[in-house]
Amino acid sequence: MINHWRDAPVADGPAQALFGRDASVARVVDLATSPDAAALVLVTGPTGIGRSSVLSAVRDELAARDVATLTLRVARNERDRPFSLVSRLSAELVALNRAGDPRRAARSAAPAARPSPRTPPRPDLARQLAAELRSSLSACDKLTVLVDDVHWTDPDSRAVLLPMVRTLAGGPVTFVCALRPSPADPAGDRAALDRLRAAGLAAVVSLRPLGESQVRALVAGRLQAQPSASLLAYLRRECRGRPAAVLTALTGHRRSGSLRVFDRHAYLASPDWPPLLPSALPPLEHLKQLGGLVWPVAKAMAVLHPLGAAATGLVAAAVDASRDEVRAALAALHAEGELRQGPGPDHWRFRVPLLASALTTCLGPYERRRLARLAVTALWAGDAVADDRYLAEQLVTAGRFVDPARASVELLAAGTAAMLDDGYFAERWLRAAIDLITEPERRARALVAHASTCCIHLRYAEALESAWAVLSDHADLVGSEALLELEMVYVVSLGGISDRAALTAFCADGWRSLPGGAGHRILTRCAALCQLDRWREADDQLAAGREVWSQDNDVVAALGMILTECIGIFLGRTEPFDRAVADPAHWPLWAAGARHRYERLSQLARVLMTFGELDRAEEVLTAHGMLSTYRPVPDRVVADSLGGRWNPALSLARESLATGLSVGDLPVHTLTCRESSVILGARGRLARAREVIDRAREVQPVMLHLLAGPESYLHRSLGDADRADQVVEDGLAQAVRGGLVVGTDELWLKRTLSKLAAGDRAAALRCVAEASRVAELLGTGRARLCRLLATAVAHHDRAAAREAVRLARRRAQPLEQADTLATVVSHGLGDPALLPEAYALYGDLDALLRRAQLRNLMREHKVAVPGRNLTSAENEHLLATLVAEGLTNRELAAVLMCSEKSVESRLGRLFRRTGYRSRVELASAMLTGEYPA
Repeated sequence: MINHWRDAPVADGPAQALFGRDASVARVVDLATSPDAAALVLVTGPTGIGRSSVLSAVRDELAARDVATLTLRVARNERDRPFSLVSRLSAELVALNRAGDPRRAARSAAPAARPSPRTPPRPDLARQLAAELRSSLSACDKLTVLVDDVHWTDPDSRAVLLPMVRTLAGGPVTFVCALRPSPADPAGDRAALDRLRAAGLAAVVSLRPLGESQVRALVAGRLQAQPSASLLAYLRRECRGRPAAVLTALTGHRRSGSLRVFDRHAYLASPDWPPLLPSALPPLEHLKQLGGLVWPVAKAMAVLHPLGAAATGLVAAAVDASRDEVRAALAALHAEGELRQGPGPDHWRFRVPLLASALTTCLGPYERRRLARLAVTALWAGDAVADDRYLAEQLVTAGRFVDPARASVELLAAGTAAMLDDGYFAERWLRAAIDLITEPERRARALVAHASTCCIHLRYAEALESAWAVLSDHADLVGSEALLELEMVYVVSLGGISDRAALTAFCADGWRSLPGGAGHRILTRCAALCQLDRWREADDQLAAGREVWSQDNDVVAALGMILTECIGIFLGRTEPFDRAVADPAHWPLWAAGARHRYERLSQLARVLMTFGELDRAEEVLTAHGMLSTYRPVPDRVVADSLGGRWNPALSLARESLATGLSVGDLPVHTLTCRESSVILGARGRLARAREVIDRAREVQPVMLHLLAGPESYLHRSLGDADRADQVVEDGLAQAVRGGLVVGTDELWLKRTLSKLAAGDRAAALRCVAEASRVAELLGTGRARLCRLLATAVAHHDRAAAREAVRLARRRAQPLEQADTLATVVSHGLGDPALLPEAYALYGDLDALLRRAQLRNLMREHKVAVPGRNLTSAENEHLLATLVAEGLTNRELAAVLMCSEKSVESRLGRLFRRTGYRSRVELASAMLTGEYPA
């Protein structure tokens, strides 16, 4: 597909992928090759719709049918050169006829040398050129002439060619032309074309904007990643289905860093973050060449068009011209197809909103500020109307070109109001307000709001800068609550930018210089220690300073309680946390407002889900009037994953990891990565699961032992049992070093199973003792389940196995339940009739790899696998998934538990059935959704 925001010229070379144009190409080819072919076929549509690409595809299809073609492109400057197209066409046809067989001589013709437009044509030149052209056409064998950008044809050539269409009917030559219609087209030409169409001598194929599915395919093909719903919505709004504009927008967002790709899915970091577009885009160059006031009016209108009817007068002031002169320029832009008029006579909108963004890149700093000042002045005076976002944006641009005092007040108010819901704009507006404010106290308050906003929306570098500006220079100008918030923002932001060196230095001595008092310093150092994964030290800090922080104000005491409860249970001290779950209202800030209650309940639910206690988390939220749908995205990932809603969980997780939504909060990022890797691994996406685990280690290495379980599964699936066991050993050692108990219940169970498999029953019994110790400490459902399973397999205790099955069913977490059933049966502790239940649970999760592994166990126990055709399709889909993951034949054999020869045979059948010729083609089809599932 074309890579610029305009139709590219038809040129020799390999065909580019077309999306959503197959039917149009087929229609044009049929019209050009049918026995009663029309003499003229017009491919029409606005700039960027793909006319040239369709013409190129038509040429390739005709060549495949052994139909000769001649390709010409009309340049814009040929519009003023008399008989330019006729002369070029006649010369090319003469050359083809001299060469003999036009099939062998088909070619693309470059524009001819430029004759002087000032030389008036001879009176008989039209008749002479028409006669020469008729002679050349009559001498041709079957030929299709493809003419791109025919709308630039000079009037004299049109006067020769249009009447000639009638004489070409039924002849060997067909013209296929790409045309951009315009209201400014000569009325006579439009009438002549209508008569030709009515007589069946001309046909028109109009290219429509791409639909959503076609845009999705275009984006997936370009990025090799599936676009998110929000990215598609943005492209639909800004590009109006024009493929060239879509590709330009993608390139611009890549350049700005706002387009993020993770696990082959593409997201915008913020839908409001504008693309970084080059100022030399072809549509901009085209507008520059139109002359007169068109270019300056277009640039001004890009900024001022949201002001509706008032825009025309403001543009006139901006370009120093009369209203009538501006209206003439706007009419020219309308004729070029760039503007749409309405609802009133002076209301103008850009047909492709992305063009307005592109035009603003061409404005110099002074031009931007002057246009912004005109807009703000009109809005403040009541001479124009626009939404609050537009006004705030123009205030940002205008800076001190307008009243800074009033501007700062309005920007601060707008930014504060948008803190939670509109992070990109809130940060901009607050930063601009800070730059305009001179009073120290107001500036400090603005910096607090800016730091908090940036932290909420993951702009950690900016949050760090504003927080430190207050802490170092203006601490005496803000209250205690705001000061504690800034101290926490500072620490979280250091973690968010992964500056472990700065965090280490802060914990060593930097915390002592914080301005908020002893209670603040204790809690802030504690938070920093948690960012460094030093939980035991954080707990010691809290305990040693309890008399200080608990006697401070309510905000300090409340934060201290939360930290004590959460860190305590991570270390295996459950009483304070259990009391908090039983009575969340017993907390200093419970009555201080909904925001604080939300924070309290969210934190309790998050910690409960860290321990696998989904049912208790939902109970505490429901009991206190906070619906689970209000949870932050990372918390929803964990809840959906545990609850078996894997598709929404994986979708949210991808977005969270792509845009950094889970970085900073502890231990959310690790949990998000854990659940993602569990889902991906169970579905056979082994390479993607490995990437997620590696990302967790690189971005925010906190509680990494929580990843040992899913990582062990990956190694075991690939046939490396030794490495799988070592990962579990390392995870337990890491947890023990940090004094952490959270997550060790599952690891002790895994170690029990591996020791039994290795024949070391004494070691297995020691692991059972550890699993029992953790269960006694935590008392959670998951810890009890792990103890029951470990006891059952180590002691061959059927009663414990039955109790484990009952508990797993009661907890109703599908993966946990299915794994429990499979473990019980595989160790001879349960009826094999349990396996179909596990098989169905894996099926509901679309856990292809887990299903395939369970089928082997079912065959061992002579349990029928339901649905032979479904099983065959699943095996093939799993094989395609694993191939797309880049696994070698040896790795495929290990995962599928078969020989490499069997893998080769299965791959051969897969390629024959699907028609794909290589692993690369198959992987691409899996990515774009074209794989025939």
